[in-house]
Amino acid sequence: MTMRFINGHACLQAGKSVLALSAAVSLKVLDQQDSNGNYLYARGRHKYFGIGALVIFFALFSGYGMAHMLASMVNVSSSGSIIAGCLWAMFQWCLERQMIMSIHSDSSWVSKTIGISWRSLLALLSAITMVYPFFVDSNRAEIDVKVGEMTRTRLIQNLQTAEAATGLPVLQKSSTDLDEKLRKAEDAILSDPPQLAEMRKQLHNCRDRAREEERKGMQQIASWQQALSGIASINPETALLQQKISATQNRIKAGKARCQQYEQEINNSLLAWKNEKLADKTLIATALKQTQSSISKAQERSNVLEQKQTAKIEAAAASGFAADFAATWQMLQDDQHRRLQFIWWLLWFLTIEMVAIIIKFSSHTDVDAKLNSDEELVKFDISQSTQMRRAELALRQLHHAMNIKGQQAALQADDGKSAAALATLQRLHELEKQAETGSGLSFESQQMLQQTISAMHDSFARLLLVK
Repeated sequence: MTMRFINGHACLQAGKSVLALSAAVSLKVLDQQDSNGNYLYARGRHKYFGIGALVIFFALFSGYGMAHMLASMVNVSSSGSIIAGCLWAMFQWCLERQMIMSIHSDSSWVSKTIGISWRSLLALLSAITMVYPFFVDSNRAEIDVKVGEMTRTRLIQNLQTAEAATGLPVLQKSSTDLDEKLRKAEDAILSDPPQLAEMRKQLHNCRDRAREEERKGMQQIASWQQALSGIASINPETALLQQKISATQNRIKAGKARCQQYEQEINNSLLAWKNEKLADKTLIATALKQTQSSISKAQERSNVLEQKQTAKIEAAAASGFAADFAATWQMLQDDQHRRLQFIWWLLWFLTIEMVAIIIKFSSHTDVDAKLNSDEELVKFDISQSTQMRRAELALRQLHHAMNIKGQQAALQADDGKSAAALATLQRLHELEKQAETGSGLSFESQQMLQQTISAMHDSFARLLLVK
C-alpha cells in the first residue's frame, strides 16, 4: 500500500508539473500552502491548471492533424508522419505556452485588444489545422466521389487539349471539307456544263431546220426530177433543172453539216468538262489522302500526349493530401451543408483555442497578482543593480580622471627641471669615468677636471633641492 501510495503521489506530482509547465507558471507557487495546510492561491491554482490542460489538449490535436495530413501524402511514410506529428505537437505546445506567457491580465484594454487580434489569427490557423483531418475523415466517401468527378473532367479536358495541341480538330475539319468537295466533284463529273443546254437547244433547232429544209428540198427535187422525166431531149431547161436539184441537195448537206458541227462542239465541250472535273477530283483526292495521313500522325501524337498526361492525372488523383484538399475546397464551394459543417467545427475548435487566451486576459487572480508582483520586484532589483553599477563606473572614471589631472599638474610644475637634472647627472658620470681613466692628463688638467666635477655636483644638488 505504501509503495502504491508513493507511486500514485509521484504520478500526481508529475502530472501537476506538466500542467504547471504548460501554463508557464511555477508549481511551487501553485502548491504554496499556509500554516493550516490550505492552498495559498486556490483560485489561481485551478485557473492555471485548467490553462495548462487546454494547452496540452490543443497541442495533441494539432499534432494529430499534422500527422493525418502528412500520412495522406504519397511520399511520406507512417513513421515519418508520426514523428512529424509529435514534432508539430511540441511546436504547438511551445507556441501556445509563449502566447499564454505574453498575456498580462492587468494590461490596458488597448493592449488587450491589440494582443487578442494577432493571437486570434494564430488561433484560427491552428484551428483550421485541427478541423481539416476530422472533416476529411467524416466526409471520406463524398470526397472520393468528388475526386473521381474532378479526375474524369480533367481526363476529358486532357483528351481535348491533346488533340488541339497536335492540330487534330483542324485536320479533321479539313478532311470533312475535302470529303464534301470530293463528293461535289463526283457529282460535277456526272453533270453537264452550264452552256450545254443552250448548245443542245441550238442543235435541236438546227436539226429541225435541216429536216424542214430537207423535206422541202426533197419535194422540190422530186418535182424537178418528174419534170426532167417528161422532157425527152437535153436542152437548156434540163440543165437548169439539174443545177437546181444539185444546189438543193448541197443546201440540204450543208444544213446537216452545220448540225453535225454543233453536235461535235457539244461533244468537245462535254469532254473538256469531264476532263476538267476529273482533274479537280484528282487534286482533291490527293489532298484528302495527304490530310488523312496527317490525321493519322496527329492522332498518334495526340494519343502519346494524352497517355502521358493521363498517367499524371491518375497519379494526382491518388496523391492523397493534394487531391483531398482540392476536392474539399471544391466541395465547400458547391455544397452548402458541408460548408456549414466545416464552419461549425471550425468555430468549435477556435472557441477551445481562444478559451485559454480569454481566461488569461479577463481573469486576474491571486496567482496573477503574485506573479506580477514578483516580476515587478525582479525588474526593480535589476534596475537598482544597473543604477549602482553605473554609479560605480562613474566613480571609477572620476578617480582615473583625477589621477591624470594630478600627473598633468606635476609635470607642469616641474617645468623641465627633471630633464636638466638627468642631463647633469649623465654628464657627471661621463666626467667621473674620464677622471678615473685620465692617467695621461697633466696635473693642471686633473685639477680642472676635479673642479668641474665638484661644480656639477653642486649644480645637481641645487636642482634636486629646487625640484
